[in-house]
Amino acid sequence: MMHIRDRRRIARIVAAETTRRLAQDPALAVTFDRDAEELRACVRDVLAEVLLSVGSGAEERLLALCRRHRVNREAFDALGHHLLSALLPHRVGTDALVRAGAALSAVRGRLAPARADDRRRTSNSAAGRYRSTRPPEHLPQPPGWTCTGCGAEWPCATKQSQLLAEFGGASAGLAVYLGSCLVAAVQDLPTLPLAGARNRFLGWLPRSRI
Repeated sequence: MMHIRDRRRIARIVAAETTRRLAQDPALAVTFDRDAEELRACVRDVLAEVLLSVGSGAEERLLALCRRHRVNREAFDALGHHLLSALLPHRVGTDALVRAGAALSAVRGRLAPARADDRRRTSNSAAGRYRSTRPPEHLPQPPGWTCTGCGAEWPCATKQSQLLAEFGGASAGLAVYLGSCLVAAVQDLPTLPLAGARNRFLGWLPRSRI
């Protein structure tokens, strides 16, 4: 069983890695620039709550920080992607991943959706042009959940291959991660048939290996 000190250490490491990834993401690099340390502390405390199964109000602090910086659901999805991607290599277990996804979903659900003019402004900004010059990363692009790399429905074929490599095959952790994405996508796309959404996000996984 993982020791409490190990769980706290993982929370610190993942929080630092999450803020590092956010600083390198052109779409989010300046969003938390002035409060990077506060963001790191909020993420660390949210993860500590998840890994230790205790409550300290970290979700509310993260929500307040995001609202202060006018972070909408679309931007928060990118934050959540970086956080979960940083957490997964630590093999904290499926239950912890489910709790992490639930914590992120709870904060996301209380944020404002992106407005159409915000999305147009982002796509026409210097950050958007810089993003287009970089190699395709094949990340999800809410609220339509298309791929940033090729424009196909996410996860596209390329991202599916990348995810299998990143997770070492069709693991339970990958299924949980995709399940969290599925929940967010259904919220963004209420007319999306549930059966089709389930097949899109999870149906391609080799079932015999989960």
